[in-house]
Amino acid sequence: MEGMLIDPLIIVRDFHLASTVIVAGIIFFDLFIVAPIWRMKPPFRAAQASFRSSTGTILWISLAVSIASALAWLWLLSMRIGHKNFDNVITDGTVWLVLSQTQFGLAWQMRLLFGVLLAACLWLCRNAGTARTARGLTILSGLLASAYLGSLAFAGHGAEGVGFWQNIHLTADFLHLIAAGLWLGALIPLVLLLVYLSRFQEDGWALAAARAGSRFSSLGILAVGVLLVSGTVNAAFLLGGMHSLIDTSYGRLLLLKVVLVAAMVSLAGVNRQYLLPRLSNSPADEASGMAQRLIRSALVEIALGLVIVCIVGLLGIMAPANDMAAHMH
Repeated sequence: MEGMLIDPLIIVRDFHLASTVIVAGIIFFDLFIVAPIWRMKPPFRAAQASFRSSTGTILWISLAVSIASALAWLWLLSMRIGHKNFDNVITDGTVWLVLSQTQFGLAWQMRLLFGVLLAACLWLCRNAGTARTARGLTILSGLLASAYLGSLAFAGHGAEGVGFWQNIHLTADFLHLIAAGLWLGALIPLVLLLVYLSRFQEDGWALAAARAGSRFSSLGILAVGVLLVSGTVNAAFLLGGMHSLIDTSYGRLLLLKVVLVAAMVSLAGVNRQYLLPRLSNSPADEASGMAQRLIRSALVEIALGLVIVCIVGLLGIMAPANDMAAHMH
């Protein structure tokens, strides 16, 4: 286990998953949460300008890291499959063989195409001539981001095997990833929105912050529901029995992930039931303090989410618990 923690393939997987979730989360947040906030009267010009600048920078950096780490993942996997060193996998064509003649390679061709199309769509969105065109491109970006993130399922355990039940597993993985983007990925733009609204304190900012938090919370409930259902389906395929949660290292890591998700859900529940109502009803001198508490809570959720991403990167390269249990018995 200690050796696996410094495995470069796991590190690259973690970077790729985290950056891809951030890309999807920012796009989903813009599509489902923040757009109505900017239509409120009076407009939040200063907060909107700063928010768009910050999220735009993070989005492009994350997309670049995501595509670069996807290529690094392909390279490292080719080294492992071909038992070659860093240079030889390029010179002798091993990378091309993996890319063109394996299921992983075909999935990676599709994902890299989605990534390039998403970059083009985002660039066109920034230079759109009308609001209607920008809205259409934002919707298209959301679809491409969903495909780019969800197709990571083809690099997981759900892509192993063929048949009806494996398709169910693959679908559950796909939905699990999308739900992670809706919840974990959107936490970063939520924090930035709250920071800029509370910093500039333009007219009606507290109500706007409360509405954004409420919309995010409602979306989060949907995401958590999908995570629970899809996670249960995945566990049914991979665990081989509840005893595997304790008997195997895979199961113990999965159990740790479940505990961390439960902690995130608990924090989200406190935000929804306690902080958000007080933010919308607080006088001006107290609203800033409530916003800061929301920001701190969201930052804790982000930290927990990053730990979960690291666990997922490790689980993805380990043999499932049902395989471990079979070897043990």
